[in-house]
This record gives sequence, structure tokens and C-alpha cells, in this order.
Amino acid sequence: MKFLIITNIIFFIALVTISINGQESISIHKRDFLENKNIKNRNSEFDESGKDIIPLQFNKSELTKTVFGYLPFWEYYNSRNYIRYDLLTHIALFDFTVDSMGNVFNPYYWPWTDVINKAHLNGVKVILTAVNFEPLQIKNIMRNTVAKTNFFNQVKDKMIQYQFDGINIDFEHLKSEDRGAVLNNFMYELTEFINFFRPDAEVSFAGPSINWGGWDLKGLVESCDYIFIMGYSFYGSWSTTSGASAPLSGGTYNINYVVNNSYSWATINRPEKLILGVPYYGEKWKTLTELPHSAVLKYVSSTRFMHDVDSASIYGRLWASDNKVPWYRFFRDTTWYQVWYDDDSSLGLKYDLAESKNYKGIGMWALGYDRAKPQLWNEIEKRYKPLSTARDNIIVTEEPGFTLHQNYPNPFNPSTKIKFQIPNGVEQGLTTTLKVFNTLGEEIFTILNEILQNGSYEVDFNIKQNENLPSGIYYYQLRCGNFVETKKMILLR
Repeated sequence: MKFLIITNIIFFIALVTISINGQESISIHKRDFLENKNIKNRNSEFDESGKDIIPLQFNKSELTKTVFGYLPFWEYYNSRNYIRYDLLTHIALFDFTVDSMGNVFNPYYWPWTDVINKAHLNGVKVILTAVNFEPLQIKNIMRNTVAKTNFFNQVKDKMIQYQFDGINIDFEHLKSEDRGAVLNNFMYELTEFINFFRPDAEVSFAGPSINWGGWDLKGLVESCDYIFIMGYSFYGSWSTTSGASAPLSGGTYNINYVVNNSYSWATINRPEKLILGVPYYGEKWKTLTELPHSAVLKYVSSTRFMHDVDSASIYGRLWASDNKVPWYRFFRDTTWYQVWYDDDSSLGLKYDLAESKNYKGIGMWALGYDRAKPQLWNEIEKRYKPLSTARDNIIVTEEPGFTLHQNYPNPFNPSTKIKFQIPNGVEQGLTTTLKVFNTLGEEIFTILNEILQNGSYEVDFNIKQNENLPSGIYYYQLRCGNFVETKKMILLR
């Protein structure tokens, strides 16, 4: 009898340990939100009506996969100037909190006109992230007709007013009875409603990494345009041992499990509707020993890549061969500390997996957590921006069409890229010019003046070529034979 009791206790502890090391625990989205919700709000620098916000200028085509990044309100002021818009296809503004009756509230510092306009000028879709983490409130939003209708209408109005290109629903910790048909019907109705007013708008859901019960993930995938899989929070403040927030392999639950089990139907049948989300953060504990997966004495905090990459270089970057992630440790005041995080190498392995399954793309929580560190952007650029053949400062590829594209990034400082196409059939020997003019129509610089063959070209324009250019609006003009096209660009010093 005593043996049976002990066995049952051990079994219960094992179940608890398994259940808390995954999405069923508090998510990083909620943890970061709770840590930052009391920071001081400030008045926006921009007109509250959103009248200065411009719509999406073009659909980005230079990236081979979707790159979807969440930008939380607590990163808006400190990180907005570090965002590589040329390496994003979607930027999800976090968060538009939703209450139990479907009322939608703007994030701090709203409106983020500068971020939206920079995104739209660079062909990046801007997504409204609707957020609620309270199960009973979510239940009412989805089940109460008045609340649901109010939510749908408020979302629609904000999308129109602020030129949003889609909505991402980040409802977490749902009651088990709400995770299946209730949620999927709600998402289907929302998708139909939004598409009626904005046929080009996208409706997506922030999906769990593990099905802990009640989820109909096949139905969820089919109910909206795509799912952002929150492929993290496998370890955190609840964990009894140290480990990776997003282990690629090892243990019972990992990213391979998510792809091949949780989302197996969609991975096989609708991979183009899945985005694999990855962490730009890590987890820090006081541990019993220096060994990997040591027992935890105390949880310290989540960390940020921008700090971890420097700390790892100081204390020594280690590699967990089971989880396929880096970590580091240090000894201070008689106690061992361990930090498990992701870098470009471990994220690259996750991107490999997503690419092998032909997923729609990848995404991150969260933009700004790398701040000025270039490594994670470099990994995205290497993978998803096609390589071209360099010809001095001109990049040439073989693409049809006679088009002048919007420069990117825009606004820019100090440099920007300008793409254009010369089609087949154009008279040979014609001179192609690309010139920059100020708002008075005065020519201030000639970027290009030569005879070109048909093809696609990419040219760099750097203000270091003219140090005296002030901030402001400029125009660049492409001319070849009878073809003339002019576009606007913005210099911000």
C-alpha cells in the first residue's frame, strides 16, 4: 500500500511537470504584458485621428517567405528605429486589448503613425493584434452575440481608420470547452466579416504550440487565413529544471513535436497557412549545479537576445546538443546561474525545419528584443532575400516587366535601395537614367546614366554621396526612351 501511494505521488508530480513545461502555462506574451502594463503612457507624437497614416504602397515581393514580427508597445519608443522593414512582410502591433464586451482599446502611445507609414512605404503589412488573456472574458466575447458583434464592428472601424492590413487574434488560456467549435466558428465568422469590408485583409490567430486538450487545430487552421504558432514557452518561471524556451529536439515536447504532431494535419495538407514563431528572448534561473538541466533554486527573469549575445561571449557560449540551443552559466555569491536563449544558429535550425515543411514563413516574439544587434536580421536576410549578381553598385537579376519600385527602406538614413525592371523588347542602345530631384524640381544627383540590357536592377543610393542633403521629401525618376516614372522618398536624418 505504501509503495502504491509513493508511486501515485511520483506519477502525479510527473504529470504536473509535463503539464507546466508548455503552452498550458502562462505564455511569454502575457508575462511580458503584465511586466510592462504599468509603465507610464505618453501622448502620441501624431494626430490621434490617424489622418496622416498612408495605406500599403505595394505588396512586397523581394522576400521568399513571410516574416511576421510582433512589436509590443513597451518596445515602441526604444526599438522603432532598429526595425529592418526590408526584412519584414508583416508587423503586428501589440496590443489592442479587448474587454469582455468586445470593446477594443488602443495600445500605449497611440497612434504609431511613424511605424505604420514606414511599414507601408516598404510594402510591409500592418496587423492589429487583438489581445485577451482572461478565460471568462474570452468566453463572453465569443459566445455573447452582443459582445461579439461589438468586437467585430470595433475592429473593422479601427482597421479602416488606421489603414490596417489585417488582424491577429491573440486570445490565450481559453476554457477547454471554448477551444474547439466555439473558437473555430468565431474565427470563421470574423474572417467572413472582415473580408466583406476588406477583401484583401488577413485574419490570423496566435496558436498554441501543444494541444493540451480541447483544441481542434485542423478546424482552427481552416477557419482563418493562417496561424502564427507560438513555438516557445516550453520552459519558464514554472519550470523545476533549466531548459530551452524553444527546444528543437529532446524531451517529450519540442518544436519537432509541434510541427509533426500538434499541427500534423496542416503541416501535411496546408503548410502555406502556418507561420513558425520563434523566441528572441531567453530564460534565467538560479540553479543547484552548473550542469545543463539542473534543478532550479529560483526563477530570475526572462532575458533579451541583445543582452544574452554579449553575456555569452563573456561567460562562454555553451551548446545543448539535446535541445539544439545555446546557453551560458556563471557563478556569483555562492550560486550558479543559467541562461538558456536562442541565437542565429539555433533559430536557423528552426527555420530549416519550417522551410523543409514548406511553411508560409517564420515570425518572432518580439521585435526590439535584439535592438541594435544585427545577427538575427542577418540570418533572415541570408535565408529569405534572394541572392543576386552584383554589378558594381547595381544588382541584376532576370525578371520581366518595365517597373519602378518604391525604394526601401523608406524613410531612410543614410542609404536606400531602388529596384526597377527593363523588359524584353525594349529598343537596344537606349540610355537609362535614374535621377534624384528636390521638391522644387531641381536635379540634385544622378544615380545612373548608361545603356542597360533588359532585366531587373537594384541600385544603392547613399546620402554620403551628398552630405549636405537636409531631411525631407525627395523624388527619384527613371527614364528610358519614352518611359518615365517618378516616385517619392523621405530622408530622415
